[in-house]
Order: sequence, then structure tokens, then C-alpha cells
Amino acid sequence: MEFDLHSKIKVASVITPTAGAAAGASVVGSIIDTLGFESFEYAIHSGTITTGSFSVTLEEGNVSNLSDATAVPAANLLGASPTFVVTDDNQVRRVGIIGKKRYQRLTLVGASTPVGAFAVVAVLGNPVVLPVPAQATTS
Repeated sequence: MEFDLHSKIKVASVITPTAGAAAGASVVGSIIDTLGFESFEYAIHSGTITTGSFSVTLEEGNVSNLSDATAVPAANLLGASPTFVVTDDNQVRRVGIIGKKRYQRLTLVGASTPVGAFAVVAVLGNPVVLPVPAQATTS
């Protein structure tokens, strides 16, 4: 049997490693359009976390600029919304969303004078049309 994940997913950049460095502020990720896909997952990779802690806020909406954004209900999460503290260097955590709305956004929220580096990607799966076309490495 052949296993082919490559032509069945799309990966989009949400927070780049350089933009993921937060010093006392939130980092708002890119808005992801889920049109054409039936499953959605965020992968959050921490680098070095020097101080503070970080949590994740997840929003969804049906308007492309998310002017109608609402929090993703806990009942629509697959796994817990990730958190990171200073002992969580170089870890990858993930959270899936049972998407009820077309557009999704993740915000990395720092607390207690946070300083840390992060990268976040969105993985879109179960495409309605196969194979997923070749893509650039950006969102």
C-alpha cells in the first residue's frame, strides 16, 4: 500500500520564526482561508522561552478580514488550547479545529513580561479536490 500525505494537505505559514519573538506583546498570526479543505490543525513550535508564559487565542469568521471574528468554542477544539512556560523550550504542540467558519486566525498571547521565539504553521487536510496543487512555502 502506498501512503501519500504530500498531495492531500496544504501547509500555510501563520507566524514566522522571526515574527514569533514576543516581548510583552501579542503576535497575531495570518488569517487562513480553509475553503476546499475539511480538516484544519495548527502546529506551534517554541524556540527558547526566556521569561513569562504564552497562551493561544483562536478566532474564526466568515469575512476574509475577520471583521466578524469570534472565539472558537472549546467544543470545536481537538485537543486543549496550548500554553507554554519558560521550561517549554523547543517543543511542538498542536490543536485542531472542527471548522464551522471559513477563516481562522491564531494569536500568541504573552504574559508576565514574556520573551520567547515561536513558529506556527496551519495544516489543512481532507481536500475536496485531489491532488492539492504544488504550493510556495508561504501562506
